[in-house]
Amino acid sequence: MVTASLAEPLLERDAAVSSLVACATGRGFAVAFDLLGDRGEAEDAVQEALVRALGGLHRVREPAALPGWYLRVLTNLCIGVLRRRRVATAFARLVAARGEPSVAAADLGPDHARMLAAIDGLPAMQKAALILRHGHDLGVDEIAAVLDVGVETVKTHLKRARARVRTELGVTDDHR
Repeated sequence: MVTASLAEPLLERDAAVSSLVACATGRGFAVAFDLLGDRGEAEDAVQEALVRALGGLHRVREPAALPGWYLRVLTNLCIGVLRRRRVATAFARLVAARGEPSVAAADLGPDHARMLAAIDGLPAMQKAALILRHGHDLGVDEIAAVLDVGVETVKTHLKRARARVRTELGVTDDHR
């Protein structure tokens, strides 16, 4: 018979695993898909990050920190994927595989595909910061925690990413 004191760590671990799985299948997949732009790669990244997170679960002291910690593991994994492949080539391959423009690009107009290409051409950390900020509404502090960098570094990545996308799209700053 398992006593109550021995059962508590098992229940806590089960709750932690359930929390990680919920984060992975919800927000985790959305972040991975937005960063990688490929459903299969996103699913692989989510699974790999979940395995890594479960392996390091014993290091997490605060259960409430699990979703943010998982997103850090996942985002770092995705950044590694982005660094190992040329994002512009992957975008072109994805569009060619579909054989047609994405529904989102068609819905948002002809410049949407150009914007996606500009975002995909960003360095990995700039792309991650931009997507986490504007695609997932994370604050600068949250992004800093996920990317494991300082707040000022996140602000720099965001500023450079926005400037580069504006340049790629031919947008001038005359309206400022």
